[in-house]
Order: sequence, then structure tokens, then C-alpha cells
Amino acid sequence: MTETNHTYPKVAKNEETKPFWDAAKEGRFMVRRCPACKEIHWYPRTLCPLCHKAETKWEEHSGDGEIYTWTVMRRSPTGPFALGYVKLDGGPHVYVRFRDGVTEGLEIGKRTRMVFDRISDDDVYLFADLA
Repeated sequence: MTETNHTYPKVAKNEETKPFWDAAKEGRFMVRRCPACKEIHWYPRTLCPLCHKAETKWEEHSGDGEIYTWTVMRRSPTGPFALGYVKLDGGPHVYVRFRDGVTEGLEIGKRTRMVFDRISDDDVYLFADLA
């Protein structure tokens, strides 16, 4: 994890997502897998959005994937930044902000990895970075 120089909103946490953010503080990227349909999904929640069964299970994921699409926001008071969808290996698409400074070299299909940067003493933020 690296320190950022921007101000980000406080991460919204609830009982369902707390294990994700606790693991994130340790640099681990977690997803939920449904034991009924065997699929992983994003955003982590107990109810499977694919087959609607309850009791999905936490599972660590490498966070590796590839860029599905992206855009660069150039009119920002803090400078340009990129947003996009990353298709995780073996799983769903994640809508994510790319790490600060990553606006060049983005290409569909380019390898990425989910990373966490500390945004305060007790919070981290999810970003994608080029692999």
C-alpha cells in the first residue's frame, strides 16, 4: 500500500462489507463465492446476485484482471484520473478508479491488479494499477 496525496471520501462500511475492508487493510482482496452456483461476484454481499441464494462465502482473490473499458476524467480540481471496469480473472467486472497517476498506457485487455492505498489512519481505498 502507498500513501495518496488526494482527499477521498470516507469508505462506507456495513456489517456485510466489514470483512472486505478489514482484509483490505492487510492488502488482501476478497470476493464472495456462491456455494450454489459456484460463481464469484462483486460487490461483496451475502445474497448471490446471480442465482439469488443466500449464504455466500468469503474467498481471497489475487485481484488480477484485465481492462474491459476505461475513461480519463480530465476536468478535475485535483488533476486527471482514470475510471474503468476491470474483468477479474475467473470472475466479474469491477468498477474502479485507477491508481493516482495512471492515465497513460491504458488499453483494453491490458493486465491490471487491484491494490489498496491508505487514505487515512484507519481507512484504505481500492484502486486498480497496471500489472
